[in-house]
Amino acid sequence: MEGAKMERKITFTQAMWLFSLVVLLVTIAYPLVALIYKSLFGEKGFGYAYKVIASDPNTWVYTLNTLKLAVIVTFFAVIIGVPLAFLVVRTNLPGRKVVRFLAVLPFILPPYVSAIAWIQLAAPYVGYINRIWNGLGGSGNIVNIYSFPGLVLVMTLKFYVYVFLTVAAALEQMDPSLEEAARMSGSGPFKVAKDITIPLVMPSIASGALLAFVATCANFGIPALIGDRAHYYVLTTRIYSTLSIPDIDRAIAYSLILVIITGLALLIQKRSFGQKRYTTLTGKTVRPAVIALGRRKGLVALFVFLFLALTSVIPLFSLFFSAFLKNLYSPLTSLSSFTLSNFKFVLMEDETTTAALKTSVFSAFTASTIVTLFGALLAYMIVKTNVKGRLFMDWLSSVPYALPGTVVGVAIILAFIKTPIFNTLWIIPFAYFIRYLSYGVRTTVGSLLQIDRTLEEASLMCGANWLTTMKNIVLPLIKPGLIAAWILVFMPTLSELTVSIIIYPPNHPTIGVATYNLMEEGQYTAAYALSAVVAVVVILVQLAVNKITGKIGARGL
Repeated sequence: MEGAKMERKITFTQAMWLFSLVVLLVTIAYPLVALIYKSLFGEKGFGYAYKVIASDPNTWVYTLNTLKLAVIVTFFAVIIGVPLAFLVVRTNLPGRKVVRFLAVLPFILPPYVSAIAWIQLAAPYVGYINRIWNGLGGSGNIVNIYSFPGLVLVMTLKFYVYVFLTVAAALEQMDPSLEEAARMSGSGPFKVAKDITIPLVMPSIASGALLAFVATCANFGIPALIGDRAHYYVLTTRIYSTLSIPDIDRAIAYSLILVIITGLALLIQKRSFGQKRYTTLTGKTVRPAVIALGRRKGLVALFVFLFLALTSVIPLFSLFFSAFLKNLYSPLTSLSSFTLSNFKFVLMEDETTTAALKTSVFSAFTASTIVTLFGALLAYMIVKTNVKGRLFMDWLSSVPYALPGTVVGVAIILAFIKTPIFNTLWIIPFAYFIRYLSYGVRTTVGSLLQIDRTLEEASLMCGANWLTTMKNIVLPLIKPGLIAAWILVFMPTLSELTVSIIIYPPNHPTIGVATYNLMEEGQYTAAYALSAVVAVVVILVQLAVNKITGKIGARGL
């Protein structure tokens, strides 16, 4: 009897394994294989994509532009993120919780919303900074967001949070006894930071810098809205342009370069720090040492809050302020210049934006639900079983999120363009499932690891079957993790642009696509209103995530 039960259990586990493997092979492995295959056997002959890489001078221009932008943004991200993390974690800086929230605020917003906020603040002629400058008697434009420095500014303020969060986490967990020993030996705070603290958190700095570098290379929204107008073209925007022609082979070539860049970045990080030991945790209770800022406390706090006000609060305020303007040239001091009609237009009147709202809500809800359910199943296979291949499935589920969104979009086109799902509404949640499956898996894995295996064993010994054990024991215990996973997928997919603009079907634009198109069409106040709605929803959802998880979360690229 026990042998029969065990056989049924093994059969059921194998069935789950087979189902999970088939889903991953069809949705993830197949598109990636299709991308590689098409790079060799494209529409214009064997190896045309590689010929483009080797011979087309524009390819190298776009590649160097991408690398130049990513390197400079990463440099400034480290310059800002490391000191800010140190001040928040290791000093008695006033309002540290507020500082942390304001630092993360631009990061949780979609990149194109951040770009739009800065456009209205620093655009030539109509930007508030230039309008105020001219109102004070100045002439011309004092700032121009449509420039390479403007592009670097917006992307740095968007992605320095990667460095800030990774370094802050390392500093919170690091054993402070090493620093205390150095101080007792007579070393000052700056020497301790230089000789002890910074070297010990160097892997975290490198990890944050790597994330900022890859995110800059992979981003589409900011270069499309700011870089294109500055005539500074990068690989992600060129992929979109070549698909609009369409020139699939050239899009594949650019996609391959992006994959190589991100892959090399990961390899360099692994080779640089993978063989070195940086022991920052011991068995003792960790309580980070707090450095008193002394007389400089007020001055440092003023500088930090002024920086965050200029980089986080004011751009967002300019976005909300502009959403109520009748037009960009309306007098800013007259109440007659303001209206609610922009919100009425995008939420109720315009067919494109109302369709986009419905499409995004449906796609985000569908993708979040499926990702959470399948992610929970896959996470259970990874954590609670010993079936062969589970680690491979874990790795495969995370691959699409490690790739730039434009590359994932191109791979989906190549793999499914001849299937019935393509050019239908269902291709959008399908693409989101592929892109964000890692969220569902990783979040649920963390919850399952906290459940003692003896709880399930006790349930099975009492005669309960696997489904009853899951329903009464496992699911109630991982419920907070499942809710967090659902929200973490819903939040970025609701306002997603990078994958959506590559694969969205006719008559089914998403919120991100509709906002981008409004900016391209010159309907700026409508674009600001829709962006403001997105910003409010994203911030509210992020606050819900914070309440559930008990800490400030982070969005994806």
